[in-house]
Amino acid sequence: MMLAWSFAARTVEEVTRLVRALGKHRYVHEVDHRIHWAVDAALAQHPTFAPHAAAFEAQRRREPGLDPTSRDPRLHRAATIDEVHTALTVFWSAEQDGATARERLLDVLVSAGLSVGEHEPWHGSPEEPPHPELLLLDWVLLPVDKLDAERHAGAIDALKDTDEESDPAVLIYQEGPILAAPELTRGARNGVLSEEFLVWSEEPYLYADYVFRGAAKAAKLGLPPCGYFDL
Repeated sequence: MMLAWSFAARTVEEVTRLVRALGKHRYVHEVDHRIHWAVDAALAQHPTFAPHAAAFEAQRRREPGLDPTSRDPRLHRAATIDEVHTALTVFWSAEQDGATARERLLDVLVSAGLSVGEHEPWHGSPEEPPHPELLLLDWVLLPVDKLDAERHAGAIDALKDTDEESDPAVLIYQEGPILAAPELTRGARNGVLSEEFLVWSEEPYLYADYVFRGAAKAAKLGLPPCGYFDL
């Protein structure tokens, strides 16, 4: 089961600092950020995304069986944190370039026969996420039994008094919020997110909570995250 923590990250700079921090701390085993082809197509006039948009079109010509409306993993590409930052900066901009990018994204999705999303921004169902998700932000933490007594003393100390029942040998998976068309086109007002930024994590709760609090501090958010047991 996954639980969500809300973060006081409401601007693109705060979100970027948080996402960067979540991928750089000492408990991370793997970072996986991905961008859907429709984002590259919508931002094809931007030098960061133009080569990727062209590469995808070339791939479609080479592989005519590749369905751009499917859930084929090839429709997403690996992305750097800087690319994620640039995409979010453009889509959430209050300037004309933001409005143009948002309109272009909707046009790309409709032209391809893809949904523009029916849910309200930031209120998509995590159990039945919309298709397509346009930006994927995922992290994997080290298993509890792989934590080093010195290097990871903080989380080990946080887990001392827990009575949670979880397998100490399994990796812990974490996911960013749903970032589909509603979030990218209607999720910010004048450059400020309309809701707080959620990040989901598997248990152990205290392990994730410790990591999230450290990430929020590293991102200089000003407030700690709010988890299930803080409500």
